[in-house]
Amino acid sequence: MQVLFAQAVCQRCLVRAACTDARATGRSMTLRFPQERHETLLAARQRQQTAAFKALYHLRAGIEGAFSQTTRITGVRRARYRGLPKTHLQLILTAVATNLLRLDAWLQGAPFAKTRTSRFAALAA
Repeated sequence: MQVLFAQAVCQRCLVRAACTDARATGRSMTLRFPQERHETLLAARQRQQTAAFKALYHLRAGIEGAFSQTTRITGVRRARYRGLPKTHLQLILTAVATNLLRLDAWLQGAPFAKTRTSRFAALAA
């Protein structure tokens, strides 16, 4: 639910600077409904801060790198062929090619790429 306050009301408010930095409009707020969904979202965010979740998610980081590399190199988001047998063959050959590239990088001792920090995450630091 979107709540909008009129500009005339916000302009007269004594604590406007602490509430919003909008110049041309009044304050706007987004309220998340239903309440159960919002509480579930808050619980998930709290769970993400636990050491157990971070350890579990750390395992996923390796496979995310493989997915990213495969997507960038082969353009595998869309199948090039029609029909399940051809599409299946494309995916198998794509996986083999990705594994060969990763094996070659490992044998040559190529360093892993640094994880990109988003601009939003950089602001938090």
